[in-house]
Amino acid sequence: MTIEVGIEVREVGGAEVLAYRKELAQIWPDASRARIDDILPRHAARDGFRFFGAFAGRRLVGFVYGYRGATGQWWHDHVALALGPDGDARWLPPGHLEFTELHVRREYRRRGIGGALHDALIDSVDAPTAVLSTQTDNAPAIALYSGRGWEVIVPYIDFGSGRPFLIMGKDL
Repeated sequence: MTIEVGIEVREVGGAEVLAYRKELAQIWPDASRARIDDILPRHAARDGFRFFGAFAGRRLVGFVYGYRGATGQWWHDHVALALGPDGDARWLPPGHLEFTELHVRREYRRRGIGGALHDALIDSVDAPTAVLSTQTDNAPAIALYSGRGWEVIVPYIDFGSGRPFLIMGKDL
């Protein structure tokens, strides 16, 4: 899919994703080397992993990825606890999508790339629901997701960093 002249969104396979580690680290503002070198490969091996990149020529300028969440995964279990039994059953049924990361290089923002990446991931999965987390003060992300039908399902959660996050959910 082409968003604007010279920008193309395309799916990238799990093994190929790992070849983009250096570029991902430049785009992903909070990514540590451990996150790129340890967590990303684990995520890429998960059931239902999907990754889409936005490319300006051969340069990666944005990306999104997600996978099927499951009991026993760190993020899933923290969110399930915050949701409680009813919320867990509603938002984290078997086969749900954990919309994990979406980032765009600063100089490419406000061009519709984030929205196109979001839509590519959502449109590519067969899942009953999708869930994500974002910082409570990340107004652009919250606006993007809210504008695409996401709702806040947990207004506050701390994953241990001291930074406040919220959880959003979407029926698919």
